[in-house]
Amino acid sequence: MPLEPGKIRNVAVVGHRGTGKTSLVEALLFQAGATNRLGTVESGSTVSDWDDDEQRRQMSLSASICNVEWQGRKINIIDTPGDAGFQGDAIAALRVVEGALFTVSAVMGVEVQTSRHWQRAAAAGLSRVIVVNMLDRERADFFRVLEALRSQLSDKCVAVHIPIGVEHDLTGIVDLLHMQAYLDPNGQRESGPVDIPAEVQDEVQQYRERLLDAVVETDEGLMERYLEGQELSPEEVAKALKDAVTRGEVFPVACGVASKNLGTTAVLDLLVEGVPSPARKGAPISVDGAETAAFVFKTIADPFAGRINVFRVLNGTLKGDSTIVNARSHAKERVGQLMQLEGKEHVQVAEFGEGDIGAVAKLKETQTGDVLMDAEHQVEWPDIGFPSL
Repeated sequence: MPLEPGKIRNVAVVGHRGTGKTSLVEALLFQAGATNRLGTVESGSTVSDWDDDEQRRQMSLSASICNVEWQGRKINIIDTPGDAGFQGDAIAALRVVEGALFTVSAVMGVEVQTSRHWQRAAAAGLSRVIVVNMLDRERADFFRVLEALRSQLSDKCVAVHIPIGVEHDLTGIVDLLHMQAYLDPNGQRESGPVDIPAEVQDEVQQYRERLLDAVVETDEGLMERYLEGQELSPEEVAKALKDAVTRGEVFPVACGVASKNLGTTAVLDLLVEGVPSPARKGAPISVDGAETAAFVFKTIADPFAGRINVFRVLNGTLKGDSTIVNARSHAKERVGQLMQLEGKEHVQVAEFGEGDIGAVAKLKETQTGDVLMDAEHQVEWPDIGFPSL
């Protein structure tokens, strides 16, 4: 049986070049147990930057797809290039996800590609989560960057985490949503939460109140209880936050150090609790009349498997060893073995259900932007939105 849409989260990791997107994806994989060590961009040992060119340049040139299991949910993660010269893959990724995870440097703040992708995500109606990364660097300042996010992107940006310490003296982060702290694991897996240190209690209360103010404003029932002085449970706040993030009324701002795996547990929790599932949000591209439909958003030239088409299932279930129709060419295509991508690794699977992301090799007539269906149907052609030359 394919995974039900309600248990899937599709997230594109976007941001300016050099903000640590690939390092963050590596940390998410490591913390969730998908890998047994924390790879680094410098050593060329990350899952998503597997191409020789990417490892030599120490930057992403192409989108890479992987996934993790967390809290009983499958999170499909698309690591996208931050360089403007390779922005096509980021634009295509934003077309097939429900959520965009923005990485922002704690030193540089909001940069050009951050703003551009923010506008694209807003136009697509995507839920947006922000991670302020590299908090251990010299001149890193979470609170300065938070104010920049609020002034340059949206005043709906609100902190859900705050750091403990600054720059080289950073020792951990506080999760304001669940009111617990995580200490710097220094590249190991994060252990469980700990009590919030006394030295940051005042700051925690201040930013916890700001978070509650932002969340309860989006829920009249909670607002009444909050104003009456009633205590709100973390579960109630988390649900209200998820609803607000889904509607684009709140943009949570997390923080951490991806290269040290600090803050990763809280980010994974935030993706599960904050980003809506395909069941909740619906397909990003509407294909009426087709029982089964999938949209191809990326094509990979693999030296061993040949041409691989990466798709998002829009309707129904796409199964291996089946026949589908290409809506553009009207050609019938034979689907062989379906694959789940983990960077350069391919895991064979029997089928992909609605909302899931998968791949298939050796389709003859299919290319990026095509819609694959169970039978011939008249469909409105979906536009990825690549910029014109």
